[in-house]
Amino acid sequence: MDIFVTGASGYIGSALTRTLIARGHRVRGLARSAAAEAVVRGHGAEPVRAALTDTDVLARAAAEGDAVVHTAATETADRADVDRAAVTAMLDAGVGAFITTTGAPRARSSRTPVTEDDTAPIDGPLAWLAEAEARVLDSGSLGAVVRPPMVYGDGGGPVSRLVAQAAADGVARYIDDGQNRWSTVHVRDLALAYALLLESEATGVFHVSDGHESMVELMTAVAAKAGVPVAGWTLEEALAAHGWGAGFLAADAVLDASRISALGWAPAIGLGIPRDLLSTV
Repeated sequence: MDIFVTGASGYIGSALTRTLIARGHRVRGLARSAAAEAVVRGHGAEPVRAALTDTDVLARAAAEGDAVVHTAATETADRADVDRAAVTAMLDAGVGAFITTTGAPRARSSRTPVTEDDTAPIDGPLAWLAEAEARVLDSGSLGAVVRPPMVYGDGGGPVSRLVAQAAADGVARYIDDGQNRWSTVHVRDLALAYALLLESEATGVFHVSDGHESMVELMTAVAAKAGVPVAGWTLEEALAAHGWGAGFLAADAVLDASRISALGWAPAIGLGIPRDLLSTV
């Protein structure tokens, strides 16, 4: 297959690009800078020089291939608008298959695994994700949505940022009693799931998870990696220090991965966050 990957120089996109190349696919990867172009070439893919806001370039790149995997996102306040324009341009170009990426907050908060159909409405800064999913699923293309939970491994992603934050703060903190739980997935296992979805032409929403950890377990591992103590604090203290995003670390996000498993996916790399942080990162 000829696959256009947005975010091909990023954390998830890099792992995906390497996986697709290893499986014999041609990959063209969006790259917004010379440094990103070098990363994409290093993965064995062909860079497409543009930003996520360059909708004409995105449309042409999408139309030239068999499929698009969208893993890119801006960090700006207009993130929802940028995503809407970019995805609409690529879908309108007539792409055959399109996979987009949202996240665990689209699922209902639960300490027991929830299926893809057990979806809760989101309020606040991430409310746009519901529209983003519907845009792809209702497009008429072979549309699929991947909802990664807490992604870890290979020295990057959100867990790596938690380690850096703990090192800067001098302590790794869980919220309240820390017994809330999050599903996890190693970035290379996640990349394999995208590849299987493309190759099987599957449609719909898919959770990808290799297990789940309590925040006490996760932050204890983070503390050990950062060389700092671990402690609890209240949600109010966390929100005051880190803003609305801290609320997600106080929630439960345990995902049922039966749907992707039925396609033949199983974690091959992941050990779970605590063991991964203490041994393989």
